[in-house]
Amino acid sequence: MPDPGRSITSIAKLLGVSPGTLYNHIPDLRELRSGDVPRQLDAAER
Repeated sequence: MPDPGRSITSIAKLLGVSPGTLYNHIPDLRELRSGDVPRQLDAAER
């Protein structure tokens, strides 16, 4: 989802849900899309 090349609308269509459903179930979606939330480290980086 952080890929700015895909719109929320296109992701919602792909999943068969409305954009509102994505925003309801992924509370930090706006921040994730803007890049303001630091990414989590995977096991290899810890």
